[in-house]
Amino acid sequence: MKSCARLIKTYGWLAALFLISACREVIEVDLPNEEPQVVIEGFLTYWEQNPARSNATVTVSTTGNYYDENDFNPATDASVAITDLTDNTVYPLTTDENMPGVYTNEEIPVSPGHSYRLQVNRQEQTYEATGTVLPVARVDSFTYRYQPKRGFLDEGYYLYFSGRTPKERGINYYRFILYEDDSIYNEPEDYLIQDDEVLKAQIDTLQLANYAFEAGDTVRIEMYSLNKGIYEYYNELLELLFNDGGLFSSPPRNPTTNIENMTDPGNPPLGFFQVSTAVDGEVVIEDQ
Repeated sequence: MKSCARLIKTYGWLAALFLISACREVIEVDLPNEEPQVVIEGFLTYWEQNPARSNATVTVSTTGNYYDENDFNPATDASVAITDLTDNTVYPLTTDENMPGVYTNEEIPVSPGHSYRLQVNRQEQTYEATGTVLPVARVDSFTYRYQPKRGFLDEGYYLYFSGRTPKERGINYYRFILYEDDSIYNEPEDYLIQDDEVLKAQIDTLQLANYAFEAGDTVRIEMYSLNKGIYEYYNELLELLFNDGGLFSSPPRNPTTNIENMTDPGNPPLGFFQVSTAVDGEVVIEDQ
């Protein structure tokens, strides 16, 4: 009787396992295949400390469907150019098989104070954006300071910027990008943007990030001036990245691009065109 009971229990468990397995089915939702959208990500940068580094890079791609295996769909059939609006000189950008969809020109003589127009032509659509090479803040120093644990901030070394911002122009906008051992900090919390609306012209110690570094770290800091439109784009991007989908969160939407579709204004592309003056510096953190 015990053996029979044991068999019943065993086969009963196996039958239940079979039923559970049989009921498990992978369901692939039939999502609508919408028309791919053009994505344009453009940078025109004047490097103040070394103007020879100044360059233009524009990536043109298209969105894919949810189940596409490719994360990046390059568009190699675009015509890309940047025009210096001071003298209307046109500088074409080119792509090649080594970096498809990435259009570059390292010979553009980018000049402070000049305004530039990006134009992308693709499949009978013309996309345009403009930006001005605005001055970046004068850098006195990038430094660090040890801080014990305080509130939600960890113990460690925090980075600071000291310098002077051109307040005579009104409100100025900046972006900071951090690298450690040539690896870029590229998580949502690493989008470090700042305006100087509430700052004095002379900035003594502006904390750059809310996370700590350790002794021995080598950190490179890049500082970019921003036009107001691209600053607002990054602000909206941050709202999207930190949207938790809660009851009181706003519905997610793509950031407002500063690029226009001149052929079909109601169908703008995704992306942005950033025109900047840039400076950089390096900090080697030593134990204090």
